[in-house]
This record gives sequence, structure tokens and C-alpha cells, in this order.
Amino acid sequence: MHFQRPNPARWLWYAVGGSLPDRYRSWVLWDLTASTWVLRHFARVMVLFTPLWLLLLVPGPLSLRFSMVAAGYATGLYFSLSFMEDACERRLIKHGYPVGLNRRIREEAETGDRAEIVTLYASYHQDRSD
Repeated sequence: MHFQRPNPARWLWYAVGGSLPDRYRSWVLWDLTASTWVLRHFARVMVLFTPLWLLLLVPGPLSLRFSMVAAGYATGLYFSLSFMEDACERRLIKHGYPVGLNRRIREEAETGDRAEIVTLYASYHQDRSD
């Protein structure tokens, strides 16, 4: 697949929820359906959490300030990872793709892998029973 990647400034805009121009549509589709889509989602979320480090500037004990940052990260990661499929779906829709495309692409890719695993599993157990 041939696509044009966004520059770092555009990627930051995309990471915080912005839309990219149409010339990046194929990259957005690849970004949200590649085998590394979970890691890519995690990277975008980490960009959103960088302002949490400003909590270290709040007056008070250092342990309390680090605890606030840790609590912010834990809560944010929990919710962002809980809704990552929905967030990816929304990004695809925002870039003009139909609803459900990301799930369909991932399921089709997994189907081929599953079929291969099932075949290996069945042949292994068939050989053991003979």
C-alpha cells in the first residue's frame, strides 16, 4: 500500500483528534488497521497525557504531585484503552470511511491467521490420535 505520511506537526494535530487533509486518507486507514494499531493508539494517548506533567508544578509534597500524575495516567489509560476501538472507528469516520471498516479489515486479517492456526491445531491432534 502506498501512502503519504504526515509530518510531525500534522501527526501531533492528528494525535489530539484533528482531521488530516485528504491526501493522508490512506495513511489514516493503514494507521488504524495495521497489526500495530493498539501500539499506535497508545502512542497517540501518551501525547494527550503530556500536560499531566504540569501537575508537578502544583505546590505540595513531591510524593503527592507524582501520585496525581500517576492517578491521571492510570485513569486516562483505563478509559482510553477501554474505548480504543470506538476511538479508531470515529477517526476513520472523520476521514470519510464507512462505519465498521476498521473492524471488518482486522477481522478479515485475523480470519486468515485463525484458519492457519486451526489447520495446524487439527493436524497436530489428528497425528497424535493415530
